[in-house]
Amino acid sequence: MNNLTLLQEIADLENLESAFHLCLAGKRSKYSPQLAFLQLDAYLERLHHMILSGQNYPWGPYKEFYISDPKRRLVSSAPFIDRVTHRAIYNVISPLLDGRLIENSFACRDGKGNGRAVKKLVHLLRETPDYYVVKIDVKKFFASIHHGRLLGKLCAYLPDDSCAGLFKGLLRSHPDFRHGVGLPLGNLTSQIFANFYMHNLDDLISDRLDQRYIRYMDDLVLVCRSKAQAQKIIAEVMALAKIEKLTFPSKKRVWIGNGKVPFLGFLVGPEETLPLNRNRRRVGRKIREKYKRGFSPSKIAQSLLSYRAWMSFPKRG
Repeated sequence: MNNLTLLQEIADLENLESAFHLCLAGKRSKYSPQLAFLQLDAYLERLHHMILSGQNYPWGPYKEFYISDPKRRLVSSAPFIDRVTHRAIYNVISPLLDGRLIENSFACRDGKGNGRAVKKLVHLLRETPDYYVVKIDVKKFFASIHHGRLLGKLCAYLPDDSCAGLFKGLLRSHPDFRHGVGLPLGNLTSQIFANFYMHNLDDLISDRLDQRYIRYMDDLVLVCRSKAQAQKIIAEVMALAKIEKLTFPSKKRVWIGNGKVPFLGFLVGPEETLPLNRNRRRVGRKIREKYKRGFSPSKIAQSLLSYRAWMSFPKRG
């Protein structure tokens, strides 16, 4: 595929078939995936031409529902055929964009995840005597992503701009974001686009702090050597955030001098890390709910083992 453009790689029939089967997992009982499976060759050929049409790709309507995990969030679910396209884009674009991210960005990346992020923070706290931590997060992160800036970053970094039309249509495919700002929660592509959007801020903070910095999507943890250093860097972050059209509310900035850091459901310290009390209560509620719904004893036992492993990770070391 070396001579193909990125758009042609996304539309490649082998890539589409791989994307289709990944999207089919767990959906075989649904009508739309079943129908597509019965007519797979014609389905993939049609999708191939739809993708090559670029900005004229006919994105379908979303279905929406709320989840609470633990925050209440509105999730948008695209039609099955569009989810196959999202996966086909992800297959080709994700490895390229991942190469631009800093090592200490942990969300939605192979071989990373929240467990590794917590362990990395423990390591950074241990190697920074008398640390001063600032924890900040972006206000309505996915809803704040500016389409023009994102497309500019993508076109500047990717090896060709053949996907520009397809991406522009995708970014405007949700009616709430047709004004040019925001990504829907639920699209696989939203995750890689949002992660990539942060690379300039990541570079600034990581460089200023000699990589004593961790990001998990919109949760940023800066491990500084003093409060003065923290204040100086935060001023630079806020200036760049204004250019990136992102907001870090002052009420969500947590300043911690040599204490435990609340991060990804844990209170993280250099010697001891414990789950937050609200997450202990949440685990208890989930177990009680499973009893009420009549889950089998073996299923409940499996859940208990899983929750206990999570709650004991990483207690020490």
